[in-house]
Amino acid sequence: MANMNQPVPSIEETSITTVLADDLHIAGTVISKSSLMIKCSLDGEIVSEGLLIVSPTAKVKAKVTTKNLISHGEIQGDVTASEQVVLKKTAVQTGNITTPSIMVESGSVMNGSCVMRK
Repeated sequence: MANMNQPVPSIEETSITTVLADDLHIAGTVISKSSLMIKCSLDGEIVSEGLLIVSPTAKVKAKVTTKNLISHGEIQGDVTASEQVVLKKTAVQTGNITTPSIMVESGSVMNGSCVMRK
């Protein structure tokens, strides 16, 4: 279940190490050792060792492995997060989620299973 004790902080784009602009289309694997914001369309795989933010304009078709995910956009593919997944009200998740902590806002869409492992 969601951990209601830890509110998700507001993230400023200027505090993100890498931002993939909305005019890009990426096909392949994206690997990030720090924070990453995706605004573009991406087909392939995402491996992030830090915070991954999927913006409302993003269309992601990928296997996602990250530490923390905050999604405002569309993800088609399985997500594995070692700490937390947050689906904001504009998020559309099609695929399975594996994470120890998940927060799902009213209005978001999640089609898949969720496995919570510590």
